[in-house]
Amino acid sequence: MKIVFSVLLVATLMFSAMADEKDHIADEPAKAATVTVYGTVTDATTGETLVGVEVQLEGTDIKVYTDFDGQFSFEDILPGEYDISAKYISYEKQKIEKQNIDIFSSEVKVQLKPVN
Repeated sequence: MKIVFSVLLVATLMFSAMADEKDHIADEPAKAATVTVYGTVTDATTGETLVGVEVQLEGTDIKVYTDFDGQFSFEDILPGEYDISAKYISYEKQKIEKQNIDIFSSEVKVQLKPVN
């Protein structure tokens, strides 16, 4: 009798633990799909890449700077339309409006014109 009772108790505890785990997983919010936005900033006249350009997603606090190859990237960005701006000393500010960002188009090429 003790063996039957022990088996039933163990089975009940296992099913209870599995049900709690499923409830816990269902309570977690679904993680939205995000993309990485990447690109290059070049001089519009010479085509040379520019180092240290500030690139920002307008309307947010998210900004990055280009690396030694003129490349930048924003990670974990929700798909949608964004205004992207680029600023650099001695160059005109460039603003790309309504850039569509999704899994198929997440590359941005920016050309800055020198200030005359």
